[in-house]
Amino acid sequence: MPASSHPDLRAAGPAGRPAVEPAPAPAGWRADLITAALAAWLLVGLLLDGWAHNTRPVLESFFTPWHAVFYSGFAAVAAWIGWTAWSRRPAAGSWRASVPPGYGLGLVGAAVFGVSGVGDLCWHLAFGIERDIAALLSPTHLGLFLGAFLILTTPLRSAWADPALGRKAGLARLLPAVVSLALAGTLTAFMFQYLHPVDENVVSIGHALSLRQDYTPFQYPEARRLAIQAGVSGFVVATAVAFGPVLFLLRRWRPPAGAAALLLGLQCLGMQAITGFADAGLLVLGLLGAAAVEGLLALLRPSPERRWGLRGFCAAAPVVFWGVYLAGVAAHDGGLGWTAEVWGGALVWSGLTVLALAGLMVPSAVPEPAAAAPLSRRP
Repeated sequence: MPASSHPDLRAAGPAGRPAVEPAPAPAGWRADLITAALAAWLLVGLLLDGWAHNTRPVLESFFTPWHAVFYSGFAAVAAWIGWTAWSRRPAAGSWRASVPPGYGLGLVGAAVFGVSGVGDLCWHLAFGIERDIAALLSPTHLGLFLGAFLILTTPLRSAWADPALGRKAGLARLLPAVVSLALAGTLTAFMFQYLHPVDENVVSIGHALSLRQDYTPFQYPEARRLAIQAGVSGFVVATAVAFGPVLFLLRRWRPPAGAAALLLGLQCLGMQAITGFADAGLLVLGLLGAAAVEGLLALLRPSPERRWGLRGFCAAAPVVFWGVYLAGVAAHDGGLGWTAEVWGGALVWSGLTVLALAGLMVPSAVPEPAAAAPLSRRP
């Protein structure tokens, strides 16, 4: 059989060397699902560590049960990604061809995470254990975030590169990619927890009254102004973090039923879990908002081909999601601590934020340059 007619043989170049390496084979649904499950182990460890820092402020050791879960999750998923590539090496013929599509950055993420983990241990030994927001801004922790993000998004990249996954793939077939997106979104929300409305309710009347009690009449106006600034900024940031994964899903596939609710609901669960469910009502409101977005998705059926449906969904979905949140807080507390201008502006900004992200992810087509008109010759 000639070499060109066999899919497993490569075309030979000069000196018998292969002219073109075959494209690496996809990892497959089962491998991607295992990667997503082990990545979830890593994220659960991070959430446990966040819960410990939020509820046990006297924590002063690097060697804790929460770090054990976190780093063992990393070891498991890193070993699995490495083995996935290594086991393919004999059949692939080269290391480059042995790495499935999407798994290369996962290996990079494992290296970044490992280096950052060693650096984090040294940082803690030199400077102690960070507290509050400082723990989310530590350089070594940001390195851990980058490495974890690349690891958690490995199944998403793998599915994205699979030509067999058409736009209408079902939830079961897309489960590794959807779980990967949900984990990555929750990880990012964790890093911005100090701004996330589901982590802390800053719109209630009770919050406004606590500010009045904690500050003198002279200090109160400035404290309230700073609280509103942080609160509105939190709505914008949380909107981008919550709906960014939904837009990624929309860009490549038609979201199957339940996917959007999973993406949004897992973030809300994570944000309350790290507080020890100090205000579980916010989780309930987040889940209700996620269900409302799921219904809006089924109604409008947005896609890159249906641009007006996509734009309508992007403008309306965050308003619906946070509208449920604000309505629930108002019903529970007998009103909101923000004026109509402030909470109304926060809703509008949330819709504009996702609309702008959609414009970047699915831009309008660039027109082809017009052909130059031929020059006429004078007789």
